[in-house]
Amino acid sequence: PPPHRTSRPEPRPTTIMAAPTMSTQPAFMLHTSFSPLASLYDTFLLDQFGVIHNGSRSLHGAEDCIQSLLAQKKRLAILSNTSSPAYVALKRLKKYGLREDMFAGGLVSSGEECAKFVGENFCCNSSKDGGGSGKAMKALWFTWQESESQNPVQFLSYCESGVGAGDNLISGKGKIDIAKSVEEADFILLHGSEVWRRCRELPTPDDDDSVQDLNFLYNEDFTFIDPILESASRRNLPMVCANPDFIVGLPGGVVGNMPGKIAQRYVSKGGSVQHFGKPHSLHFHACLDNLGIVFDANAKSIPGVAHVGDSLEHDVAGANAAGIDSVFVLGGIHAKELGLIPTGSEDGGIAIMDDDGVGRQETACIPKKELTMRLQSFFEEKGIWPTHVVPSLTMSPAVFTK
Repeated sequence: PPPHRTSRPEPRPTTIMAAPTMSTQPAFMLHTSFSPLASLYDTFLLDQFGVIHNGSRSLHGAEDCIQSLLAQKKRLAILSNTSSPAYVALKRLKKYGLREDMFAGGLVSSGEECAKFVGENFCCNSSKDGGGSGKAMKALWFTWQESESQNPVQFLSYCESGVGAGDNLISGKGKIDIAKSVEEADFILLHGSEVWRRCRELPTPDDDDSVQDLNFLYNEDFTFIDPILESASRRNLPMVCANPDFIVGLPGGVVGNMPGKIAQRYVSKGGSVQHFGKPHSLHFHACLDNLGIVFDANAKSIPGVAHVGDSLEHDVAGANAAGIDSVFVLGGIHAKELGLIPTGSEDGGIAIMDDDGVGRQETACIPKKELTMRLQSFFEEKGIWPTHVVPSLTMSPAVFTK
């Protein structure tokens, strides 16, 4: 049976420093909970998926941890590779028991930056001299299936309308038409990795082939996508990628394949891609700007700030490049690679056993020494090293029993 949390007294948070196996490898701090980090930093930049929630429910301990950080007067911001505009993503926080005003730095999303870029470069009224071409540009549109949580037309309208506060958008940027084929497209708008949408409005039953499943989100099958990318590359169509992530952890332990993989595939076929979001330093620095933090963008280290995320390639590598300490969350997208249990909404997923806890009866626990060695090997293989490692965004160590 799956492990359950026990009501027994929880162990005190402890920390162990992993010694590097080579002198050129940095050390990292392995913690049994997030609690020790609160005294080390004034500001935390938080990833969303795999850290705060899984797209459906808040992850175990995350809401309480955020409340605790706020009680300790910590400044928070959300830094996300979601393809949604920031104001849309902020409104979703209520679903996870959070409020917009908890995050002094707001939410910086890759979708927001992508929308700005598309509006400035591909809308019919856009031009370097401000005059506009008068001709609507046509997008070959990879996006998400219409659902309660995804509204592709809303994103397209946001690209066209401009950037504003909340729903009060600045109008007048122009229009984007949707291409029905590669041959008539002017650029590729890689908003999502679920469908190829060849119409603006939802199709009628007689026109159901205008939205085609890419067979990629859950299967990573390029059979349908490759011919499109190859044709687009031959035409030198630029691609704009709203979400550079490769994978995401979905409810039920399902792994979803994200737009970043399609963008990477396009580059391998000779295409050019404009990326937004993590791991690019500008994405991190935008959070600091929102918080009013004065910093040197060229500095090797920005003190008092840490970024918390579950992706080595995007969160940790990006924070390192931006001069910000990184906190790697074990229970996210790399959990299964490490032989660990992903964090769920009801339990902490990973419990780290003190080195003297050999005789304890808990299951789903891993000794620190064993985990440290596993992590050293993993980080060395990836060539990316975080500053800190935690099981999840929770202040209390997870304890499991049979």
